Amino acid sequence: MKKIGFIDNFLSEWHANNYPEMIRNHPLAKREGLDVCYAYAKTEVSPYDGVSTDEWCKKYKVERVSSIKELVDRSDCIVVLSPDHPALHEELSDYALRSGKPVYIDKTFAPDMEAAKRMFALAERYNTPMYSTSALRFADELKEFREAEKGADSCVAIGPYLYEIYAIHILEILTAVMKGGAQRVMSVMQGKHRALVVEYEGGRRGMFLQMETGSVPFFVSVERGDKTFYSQIADEYFPRFIDKLVQFFVDGIPCVQPCETIDLMGLLEAGKKALEKPYEWIEVDSGKA
Repeated sequence: MKKIGFIDNFLSEWHANNYPEMIRNHPLAKREGLDVCYAYAKTEVSPYDGVSTDEWCKKYKVERVSSIKELVDRSDCIVVLSPDHPALHEELSDYALRSGKPVYIDKTFAPDMEAAKRMFALAERYNTPMYSTSALRFADELKEFREAEKGADSCVAIGPYLYEIYAIHILEILTAVMKGGAQRVMSVMQGKHRALVVEYEGGRRGMFLQMETGSVPFFVSVERGDKTFYSQIADEYFPRFIDKLVQFFVDGIPCVQPCETIDLMGLLEAGKKALEKPYEWIEVDSGKA
């Protein structure tokens, strides 16, 4: 059996509550004997619903451990959660990234570019396979663009909620369609509705539109050559995200390269700065020395 350990700020949040069943029911996980066996939480009680670590572990049939070190030492694969508190990811993942064992770090990967570079450097130093991604990357509606060699001419990506938590999903859609090469960002609307214009190499442009409500679905509109594509993003991207996660725990090969995540972090950071300085172009840090 390959044992998976969960590290979280607090358990009883959407990802920790849903990943165990998704993994346990996955055909490859069953065939290879993968199971979620251990959990550690920095905070004892979830502020979302008041569920304690012990209550969560009992419900999901997972053994509670007393420290991150114990969890990493006893696990074969590690998932670092804390999806809504990326400022904790560097602390929560430090020992795991020194382990040489496969580590997945939930979105948003890091609070800023410098933290992201430190985490990747640490993983590389200890030969630890690691990646991070938004599940939106694997949406069926993006497959054609995700697999294309060149980025689209333009893209509008729309989604909900707070910048600090959900912007990564909208930017993941933009990045999957437009590829790399984002050069600068401008905010043209801020407040409860946020709009960013992203300029790419060759004068191509993307639009990020975020509405501060949890009821807005994700949408994407793409222009490429003489064709225009528009679609709502369906809710089936999480199963494909789990496909990739389970495969990673089996073969240790990350499905997302560090350079892609670094680029995305630069775009996220530039967008945050742009929202503070409307109608001013903000350069995107590519993360290259």
